Amino acid sequence: MTAEKATAQEATRKVAFAKVLAIQIIAYVVLVALALVPGMMYGDAAKPAAVPFTIIASLAMVVLLVVFSPFRDGVAGHVIAAIAGLLSAICATTVMLGNVIFPAGLDGGKSFSMEEAWIAGVGGLLIVLIIVSFGRQMARENRTHLIRSLSHSVVEGVAMIASAGWCFLPVLLPTTHSRAAAMSAASGATVDMFSNVTTTWVVAAIVTVLVAVALTVCSYFWHRDADPEPDARSPWIGLALLPVMLTGLAVGLAALAIVVL
Repeated sequence: MTAEKATAQEATRKVAFAKVLAIQIIAYVVLVALALVPGMMYGDAAKPAAVPFTIIASLAMVVLLVVFSPFRDGVAGHVIAAIAGLLSAICATTVMLGNVIFPAGLDGGKSFSMEEAWIAGVGGLLIVLIIVSFGRQMARENRTHLIRSLSHSVVEGVAMIASAGWCFLPVLLPTTHSRAAAMSAASGATVDMFSNVTTTWVVAAIVTVLVAVALTVCSYFWHRDADPEPDARSPWIGLALLPVMLTGLAVGLAALAIVVL
């Protein structure tokens, strides 16, 4: 390869990645904007469950990753991953799973947070995903590219599952923290208690941002080394959304830390 061709390819790659980066920035802006809108509350009045509007973006990313998938996982793999993503969204927005696995409080009410219920659901979904993905590969008569097929299947499923973590983004926003601080002050919380909550919130928010940045950096290499199906439709869109969806897991874990600690 001549120096001119190498330079031209590098320039083309940079332009293509610029589109990937633009999609990611737009996705983050949309998620934050939706998180600023108060969600719908239901259930126990003392400790209600919330359905934030970020669920719209979360489910939209699941659909877009199926349509513009960069993975060589076949129709069955895409369907399995999408179902896992839908179940994860259900765990993030309803108390069904939590009511099953967490015991009731002394007053008969639910004694768990939405974050805890979602993390429990994610754990179960990941186990099932790995088992199903491995079983699919073992059932193939021709097991060529076994590692690639297995990794594509698992990564796609993990991204779909993690996407629902964006439902807990409101917990990480400064506006939500300010409201929580006001409620704590009204309830007579001590300065030390509020300081601990603030420290946890700051650390959780910073770690989440660092994870998002790290995954954005990784997406450059994923885009460079991508090997989608020859007939894949604009797989760069799926690659652009992949780090955003995976960051959802960090968002969910950070929200859990804020709620529990």
